[in-house]
Order: sequence, then C-alpha cells, then structure tokens
Amino acid sequence: MSLDSLHKSHEVNPNKKEGSVLLVEEEQSTKDIEGSFRQRYSQELRSKRQQIHDNDRGFHELDDERRSVQQQMMRTPGRRGEIIKEEEISIEFGRRFNEYCKVIRRSFFTPSRS
Repeated sequence: MSLDSLHKSHEVNPNKKEGSVLLVEEEQSTKDIEGSFRQRYSQELRSKRQQIHDNDRGFHELDDERRSVQQQMMRTPGRRGEIIKEEEISIEFGRRFNEYCKVIRRSFFTPSRS
C-alpha cells in the first residue's frame, strides 16, 4: 500500500468499518516508518566520534549533532523527527558512558601483576 493511498480522502459509510481499518493501516505505517528512521539514525550516531571522559580535547561529533538538533527544535518546535533524534542521541550518550564505566571498573578492580 502506498503512502498516497493512505492520504486520500475517504468517506466513511456508517454500515462499514472501512474508516477504522484505514486508521489502523495509517497508524501501523507511521510506526513502521518511525521504527526504520530510529534504526537508521542510531546506526549513523554509532559512526560519530565522541570523547566521553575529557571535554577539553578530542572529537565532539556526537555533541555537535545534539547542538544542531536542539537548534532545529527551537526553530520548528513539535516536529517528530527532531524529537526522535534527541531521544536517540541521549540513548547513544548513555550507551557510550556505560561502556566507558565498564572499562574503568575492569581496569580498577583487576589486580596488577607486578
């Protein structure tokens, strides 16, 4: 089913359930599109470089992406794409921070062999 067919005007006959079927199909299509967008964007974020533990040096690609998304959210508030991007950036920062903490814990609690 194409997107054009979902957006065409549709008269609802009270005897038929066509209107509710159309809404369910449109909602399912929106969820599929949103899910695929989230997946593609999270893959893109994983390729960006970010130095978590030191803010003075290193790469800040992920932080720059967050700033640009926040600026776009101020220009055009309420757009679902920017909201999803902000959520995915927060998830990626959390994932990287947890990964960094695991490395630090392993190195801290591993006995040195000297």
